[in-house]
Amino acid sequence: MKNTFCIVIAIFICFSLKAQTSDSVTNKFNKIPYTPFDVFAKFTDGKFEEYIEKNIQYPEGQVQTVNGESVIAYTINEKGKLVNAWLLKNLSPAMDREIIKAFNASPRWTPAILKGENVKVNIGMELMITTDSVARTIKVTKYKPPVQKFVRDENTIYTSVSNPPAFPGGIDSLHKYLSKSVVYPAEQLKKHIGGNVIISFIVEKDGRLTDVKVTRSPNAGLSTEGIRVTQPMKFINGVLNGVPVRVEYLIEVKFDPGNPEIH
Repeated sequence: MKNTFCIVIAIFICFSLKAQTSDSVTNKFNKIPYTPFDVFAKFTDGKFEEYIEKNIQYPEGQVQTVNGESVIAYTINEKGKLVNAWLLKNLSPAMDREIIKAFNASPRWTPAILKGENVKVNIGMELMITTDSVARTIKVTKYKPPVQKFVRDENTIYTSVSNPPAFPGGIDSLHKYLSKSVVYPAEQLKKHIGGNVIISFIVEKDGRLTDVKVTRSPNAGLSTEGIRVTQPMKFINGVLNGVPVRVEYLIEVKFDPGNPEIH
């Protein structure tokens, strides 16, 4: 029997949860709980960074100019309310308080959707904050990583590229492929064992998948099935600066013993 599942691409709208560096901020992002979605949450009142700039207040007692990168994680719940904003990279105590205050006062978003139902999602965002201590003003823009000279290395594996890999036909085709291919292991179904299996692999320059492995799973039998259906897949390769490159990719398969059939 086929399983009910969710396929998740580990690239978010505002910030890739797995960046090319391994600094502490990236490590913190990688620990943020992930919720699957079909349609991502959307801020409906213009650009979110413009909202932050308009509503952030210059902190009382801030006499020094404070400029730099601020990294914030937050949740958009099922009702579209922004909650649980927290900082992953700080500027100053006074500025940090004002940034969080502006985030928590956000107007309602259009919530994310999974299988026709509203779901919460966790989001990460990088902002560049520029202050003027004389004029007492704050400028907020999206963080843009510095341009780096591209040195081609045949063996380099990337985790973030300008044109990421894609399953032929897009995410809907990936859903259809797995709905036809995934078979719920009989033993695990009988024992009502389920959960999420996260599978990582390398999309090679010709679209083949290599180094297919399970990074998190509740059960070895579910892991085996996830690997079985993933290995034969072929993707459209990733591209960086116009050059095909090797890219690490993640999908998630959810096994639900209470609803093992695809309807």
